[in-house]
This record gives sequence, C-alpha cells and structure tokens, in this order.
Amino acid sequence: MKIKNLIFTFVLGITVLSGCQSGIVWDEVPESVYSNLELAGSMVRSRPRELFVNKVWQVNHNDGKGQWLENYLARSVMDAIENGIEYTNNTGASMTILNKSLAVGETMTVNNIKEIVDDSSAPEGKKHIIHVFLLDKVEYITPNKGHLFVKTAFNTENVKPSAYYEEVQEGMFRSVIMPVKINEMVLEFILDDQGACRVDPVNGAPKLGTPGDFSQPCQYLVTNTALRPDGASEYKRLYEIQVHVLPVTSEEAYKWSSGSI
Repeated sequence: MKIKNLIFTFVLGITVLSGCQSGIVWDEVPESVYSNLELAGSMVRSRPRELFVNKVWQVNHNDGKGQWLENYLARSVMDAIENGIEYTNNTGASMTILNKSLAVGETMTVNNIKEIVDDSSAPEGKKHIIHVFLLDKVEYITPNKGHLFVKTAFNTENVKPSAYYEEVQEGMFRSVIMPVKINEMVLEFILDDQGACRVDPVNGAPKLGTPGDFSQPCQYLVTNTALRPDGASEYKRLYEIQVHVLPVTSEEAYKWSSGSI
C-alpha cells in the first residue's frame, strides 16, 4: 500500500510540474552571455609570496619564553598598483615604460593595460596582451604583534630586507620589505564572468592561481563554457601576460603594497 502511494505521489508530482510548465516559452541564452570573454577591473591580480624559515619569533609561545616559527609563508597584495599609481622615476637614470621614456624625477600614471595585436594563429585572429606592472619589492607582515620578524635572523642570508617597519620590541618588527621573486609569482585573471569561462595555460605557461615563473610572456586560452543555443560556436580568446617590474624605494613599496595575512 505504501509503495503504491509513493508511486502515485511521484507520478502526480511529474504531472503537476508538466502542467505548470506547459505553455511556457523559453528564451535562448543571449549571445552577450556565451560570448563574454572579457577581463574586468585591473584584469590581472598579483600576489607576491615569500617563505620565511626561522625568521619570525612567536613571542608568547612556549609558556611565555617564546620560540621560532619554523616556516612562515607570507603574501603581499598590490591593490594600489593594480588600480593605478603615480610612479616617479627615482632610479637616477632615464628609463622606458611601454615605449615611453621617463626622465629622472619625471612622473607618469602606471596601471595594467591591454593591447590587441593581429595573430592569425589565435582565435578571432587577435592576441590580447595584458601588460601587468609589479613593484620590485613589497611589504610582508606578520599575523599580529605576537609574531615578529627578528632583524638579526637575516644576518646570514644573501638576500636581506631593505627596510623594517613597526618595531614592537627591540630588533623585532611587524613587517619587512623584501625583493619580489618574479619566478614565484601568483597571478590570476579577473574575469568579467568568472563562472562562465575556463582558463587553460598554453605553450608551457604556468597555471594561474599557483606560484609560477612570469619572467617571460605567458599565454592563456580563455573559453566561454556557458550554455549556448544548438549550433552556436564556442567562443575562445588568446590572452598573453607580459610582466613589467618597476624599481621602487622601500618607502614606496611600503606605501603601495600591503602584507596579506
């Protein structure tokens, strides 16, 4: 009896659902959805990272005696440069930024930009080059004032911080300024419709969102995977990331980057 009731309820449910949908006219997915391959905002998000080994002292651990934090993986964010900065050439010599000469002391606005060039081998016959700007040094910060970088711990290192900030105890600081490792960068596309696209590295490019070497141009095929009408073509676009590193002072790195907990 129970089985018969269940079958009846199931069939009735399908019948009611079918009846509710009868007469409905379904609209096709707009082409603007399944053709969208655009990047949004600053287009590429940059995340430098650094592994500090026995450089951070945990002040309140070990019954208040303190102890070394063996491994501390720190990240930095470059929101300021992604949104655009007023960059001044303080290098002491003239320099060139995207074919524009910048004299000593001269200032220009710098932000990520896109360039479209002809490429017969690429989808659409075009290649979209994203020029990504990075600082050559950034700030890394500890989680709180109970975790501090110890200045003397860097004495034996070949690469040392160029500056220390927020001294909490003598010789112990909340943050340090370190060189950026372009061969261990984490870059990500900021897609206009994140859920509608798939990003595939091509020609040996590192996977986005994981540490990779961006010292050379890296190419990515973006494919729109949104539901589309029968017979509609799958839209694809070739993007290329070219990274440009800007020399900055420690003070500028502190101003334009932020340690990420």
